Amino acid sequence: MVQESEHGETILHSLYDRQVIRVGAHLVKKSGPNLRSHEAPTLRFIAEKTTIPVPKVHETHREEADGGRVTAIIMDYMPGQRLDEAWATFDHKQKLSIARQLQGYVAQLRQLKGTYIGAVDHGQAFIGLRATIAGGPFDSEAQFNDFILRDLVKLPDLLQHYANHALMDTHEIVFTHGDLAPRNILVQGDRVTAILDWEDAGWYPEYWEYVKAMQHLKPMPDWPEYLSVILPPRYEKEYLGMAFLARLRRH
Repeated sequence: MVQESEHGETILHSLYDRQVIRVGAHLVKKSGPNLRSHEAPTLRFIAEKTTIPVPKVHETHREEADGGRVTAIIMDYMPGQRLDEAWATFDHKQKLSIARQLQGYVAQLRQLKGTYIGAVDHGQAFIGLRATIAGGPFDSEAQFNDFILRDLVKLPDLLQHYANHALMDTHEIVFTHGDLAPRNILVQGDRVTAILDWEDAGWYPEYWEYVKAMQHLKPMPDWPEYLSVILPPRYEKEYLGMAFLARLRRH
């Protein structure tokens, strides 16, 4: 939802401590005190390796803001309306068209294979449901699993036994958006015009995109029906294992 700040700026998006404001006719600025600077090289990487519509990055810098210094990324303004806001205006055919486009874009990501777990340029990996914690990068999935398990509350031996067997370490590592929620997708009509917010993106086990996307089932009542087109059901054991661990994790 577009808003106006106390300084007269057009706020396109604001969530937690992140803010995206319009800069002139053709640019936006995304900023925040804890904004992950690897989002800029990630956007450049995606633009180079895929046909996914993402904003072109022009500049990254640190600047003064209320409360201290923040990281800011200057990038192209991408036209379109947030998918969660436009969804109610679409019929089934239009929704299916959008889902199939997204399926194709995700398929491109999954063709990009990695050798470590973490952000681009050997940046850290991020986990967490209620708060984000960073670690790595990790040379193996086994190391990444240990990182996840270290975030558990202190458990009785019985629960710890099951937690230790909830994760596998035999997956391919593929490039992953990590926050494929309708709020991060822009559309015009039934055409996807941008996929935004690549802060959680990086090289992760092949099931990670599925588990993360399944955290966003409620923005629209029928979204799961179309999410099953974008990410056809698989990784059932991994999903159940992560759902079990989610109840035991601190973050």
